[in-house]
Amino acid sequence: MQSIPALVQVAVVFVLVVIASARKIHLGLAAALGGFVLALWRGMLPLAAVRTAFAEVINPDTVLLVLLMACIMAFSTAMKKSGAMAAFSSSLAALAPSPRIAMALAPMLIGTLPVPGGAILSAPLVDAMDPERTRSAAVLAAANYWFRHSLELAWPLYPAFILTSSLTGLSAGRLMALNFYAMPVLLTAGLLFILPPLRLVSAAVPGPRVAFGPRLRAFASGFAPLALVLGTYILLDRLWSTVSPSLGLAPALSALISRFGPIYMGIAVGSLKVALSPTGSGAFRNSIGLATLKLIAVIVGIRVFSVLLGAVGIADAVSGELAAAGIPTLVAVAVLPLVAGLITGVGFGYVGLAFPIVLGLVPAGGSFPREAAVVLGGAFGYAGMMLSPLHVCMVVTSEHFGVGLAATIRRFALPLGVFVAVAMGYVSLLAFVLV
Repeated sequence: MQSIPALVQVAVVFVLVVIASARKIHLGLAAALGGFVLALWRGMLPLAAVRTAFAEVINPDTVLLVLLMACIMAFSTAMKKSGAMAAFSSSLAALAPSPRIAMALAPMLIGTLPVPGGAILSAPLVDAMDPERTRSAAVLAAANYWFRHSLELAWPLYPAFILTSSLTGLSAGRLMALNFYAMPVLLTAGLLFILPPLRLVSAAVPGPRVAFGPRLRAFASGFAPLALVLGTYILLDRLWSTVSPSLGLAPALSALISRFGPIYMGIAVGSLKVALSPTGSGAFRNSIGLATLKLIAVIVGIRVFSVLLGAVGIADAVSGELAAAGIPTLVAVAVLPLVAGLITGVGFGYVGLAFPIVLGLVPAGGSFPREAAVVLGGAFGYAGMMLSPLHVCMVVTSEHFGVGLAATIRRFALPLGVFVAVAMGYVSLLAFVLV
């Protein structure tokens, strides 16, 4: 069976996973089954495959990862239920110097909460900021969708970011630093090409003006839980980096604490702030719903998929075949996440399906820096996800503004192309610096 090229085997399993997902089979289940099919196809014994998968499911890293997902989703839900995010968004609109800036910042800052389909939360705000319809519905839809995801590559609360950190072994701080370029590029491209200045647009944000002091206090109050999450995380991450070498802990345990400890504490402090707020009573009640459980199952399935691919050496085999065929490795590093993003429409989809192979194609210590490859794969995976008609946020945004998906895509295709071009230039520079 192993006489069949690994590239063909991966392609077949990839197509099967896509077909299964398209037929409404849970992505996590489809990925796990795809991993088993590929492992058995590559000659792994069934019992060995089951043991490998089970070991990954009970792996402390996996357990802490899924619990973190649950905590983040509970925090996001509580922020919404307590009214903190609504107060934050409305005060932001009042503070913004123009409706154009408010249209960008509102979905971007609501995007700090990784709620599935969360673009529907910001769509009414963007809609209300242009009551005279000085911009078309397609432009408003594209703006809401674009800015909603402008933080995704570098924001530590997103499932795709956390999964990337887990699979690559990069700390959250390191991954944020590597991908930080994306945020200003996406924000600037969106303002230039989706929301260019209009002469007829009033400089004032629609709605009654309130004194600056109350507006600033409302903004600070709404942002406080998120600020506490990030502030606590950054402080404890730096503190742990300083003290951990002197503690003499086993490297695996130290890495586990470094990866999860600061962000867990950050979520705990932010959650306490929400719970103690005047409107926070009961905000965490029923905050773990079916959507969260489905997300956890996806994460587990992807981890199983990843460990089985690693166990049968699929990445090394694919790398050798690409080299023999004369296909540059970096082409595969870019194309695989792009395709995975297109066919799954979610960030953790392109990370979970493509990155196990991508990481094998660019081993640590190789001729091309692995960190640069991670950034390249992330940029192309992000582009595929943004273009995917399966992306829930694009669907709900287009429905809210009453426009077709094609019209929405046309409005952000140019800035997305600009982002990809900048990303490739940045990766080239990064590779030069890291060599």
